[in-house]
Amino acid sequence: MAALARSLAAVAERRGARLRYGTACAGIEVRQGRVSGVRLRGGERLLADAVVFNGDASALAWHLPEDLRPRAPSPVPPADRSLSAVTWAIHAPTTGFALQRHNVFFDRDYASEFDDIFNARRLPAHGTVYVCAQDRADGDGAAPASGAERLLMLVNAPAEGDRRSFDASETDPCQDRALSLLRRCGLHLELSNPQQMTRRTPADFARLFPGSGGALYGPATHGWMTLFRRPAAYTALPGLFLAGGSVHPGPGVPMAAMSGRLAAATLMAHLDSTHRSSRVLISGGTSMPSATTAAMP
Repeated sequence: MAALARSLAAVAERRGARLRYGTACAGIEVRQGRVSGVRLRGGERLLADAVVFNGDASALAWHLPEDLRPRAPSPVPPADRSLSAVTWAIHAPTTGFALQRHNVFFDRDYASEFDDIFNARRLPAHGTVYVCAQDRADGDGAAPASGAERLLMLVNAPAEGDRRSFDASETDPCQDRALSLLRRCGLHLELSNPQQMTRRTPADFARLFPGSGGALYGPATHGWMTLFRRPAAYTALPGLFLAGGSVHPGPGVPMAAMSGRLAAATLMAHLDSTHRSSRVLISGGTSMPSATTAAMP
């Protein structure tokens, strides 16, 4: 995944793009009914004929002038959000279970996990634990020669990071249950100090991705039509386009990358078109009336 990001950055720079890392965007500028640029947190303004917003679509309204916020996609209600997670980045030796790169450990009561998450809105008492052994290759599963290895451990959680803190009173027992499940399955992590483990909760993901509540996959996918109810690449505001896992075609690296290609292609087609609201290069997603046609009788 990191290699994909580096490759995209390299292509952009070869084509003349200037990448501004660590630069926060405070708002999207609008002039005469269309996007005119972005405003950075320090006050600097960058003029633009088009803007691609790749945050969670539920947060788009916060970046628009108040009178234009109704044109943004409606925020996803908490009950309709996808899963969040509690994650642990771990660096430790392992023994016992022969890990592959991707590993899933199931507890005794699989159905109760989703009852806890979606109905009781709490961390699961019998949660499935995913472990990515980042230093192992698929197939042979050989442990790294150095002994300690990098692991990502993940337990599903409700996307309520904007509504509660997920403090240690919740996450410590969840961590104990996850490590206990691994031990029962034969995997032992040699953890001798707290510095070997870094934990992230739905509240952390909610801060990283405003508007999401910590949901990692945009809206929940319930039923085959859900895919086509996601926002499309174009919006009701001329010059503003959407990309990312919360819009069509959906979450995950391949799908989010596809959304970026759709956004770029749609943006270029709109810039080349003499009609602001042309409908091009979009498969699925929720269409919204353009600012031009909305004003027509």
